[in-house]
Amino acid sequence: MHEERDAKRIFMSYGGSTIRMYRAGEYEAYKAFGASPEEEAKWLEELIEELSDELSIRGWEAVGRLEEIVRDRKDVRPLERTIKFAARHLKSADSLVKLMYAERIVAMLQALQGIVPVPMLHESVRTAKILLDDIVEKPLILDAGHDLAANGLKDKRALNRRAEQAIEALKRVLDGGS
Repeated sequence: MHEERDAKRIFMSYGGSTIRMYRAGEYEAYKAFGASPEEEAKWLEELIEELSDELSIRGWEAVGRLEEIVRDRKDVRPLERTIKFAARHLKSADSLVKLMYAERIVAMLQALQGIVPVPMLHESVRTAKILLDDIVEKPLILDAGHDLAANGLKDKRALNRRAEQAIEALKRVLDGGS
């Protein structure tokens, strides 16, 4: 039981990515536990649920980890959870949060090119486009603790430029390219 807990801890810490485990020097230890594919699938679902529950308009660490899972595992579930959260909660978010979530959605779509079911693709694109249009069309709104400079942005114009780049990336996703 102790070994299973250790294997699960390593798996969860690295989002199930054996590449990240290897880079951190923990792959051999993880491999030695001999976790079954069934256990890994169960842990991955648990991790996706935990991260989905951590999604917040105050930050974007959880959505970043969900994006990593999408890139590493080519799993559509994190995208689905992110879209549901974004559609329900981001209308009241500040400009920076909207940009970060929209960019993560675009990155997930790019990573899942050709895998996302068409209805989910359309819903994802529509949700991201609404966020990005909102950024461009409305004045800059920043909540306390959110800093443009800390995110590589200088002003509203730079924010709009990133939003427009994300819109262009969405168009490429719809056209079948990344």
